[in-house]
Amino acid sequence: MRTRPGPGTEPAPAHLLSLAADAYTSAARAGFGDLLAAHAVVLCLLRTKNLGETLDSWTISRLPGTVFMDHVDDPVVLARDLIHEAGHNWLNDALAATGCKISDTAHFHSPWKQTTRPALGFLHACWAFPLTMLFTAHALNSTAGDLHRFLTAYLDQQRSLLAGTAPDHARALELISDDGLRHRLATAHHQALAL
Repeated sequence: MRTRPGPGTEPAPAHLLSLAADAYTSAARAGFGDLLAAHAVVLCLLRTKNLGETLDSWTISRLPGTVFMDHVDDPVVLARDLIHEAGHNWLNDALAATGCKISDTAHFHSPWKQTTRPALGFLHACWAFPLTMLFTAHALNSTAGDLHRFLTAYLDQQRSLLAGTAPDHARALELISDDGLRHRLATAHHQALAL
């Protein structure tokens, strides 16, 4: 569904329904179907943009499972961004379920924001971006042309950004009191670094 200003809603146009369905299928083929089924249940597509333009997307904790995002007319790129945002929703739920409270006094440099961020934001980035890297590496096997070049450049950029987080990520993980959650976050980070 797409929300309109005012009290009513209407179904999304057929081409956006198809785009979203294809994106969920693409994510599922790469092993992210369960993540999206549980943590990207409601998709609110915002502005249509061109490949290579900055895409804004976000989640808010007051609306669990809801993702807001700009999009390009390509299901693989939409799947990548859905995985990123669903990862944020998953981590919020995992922290709540395990009772982990992250100290707001610890801060780490975020290469994505080019600033120092509280540990929670840093850990979120070091979880969500590796998920998109793992998906992108899988998706490269079935893409060609401009899309393949775009995804290759994205993966190269993310490798460089993620590499700079390795020492701080190990320290930030010490703030996670749950062993299973700490291990899961570390594993995704290491797998993405190995791409």
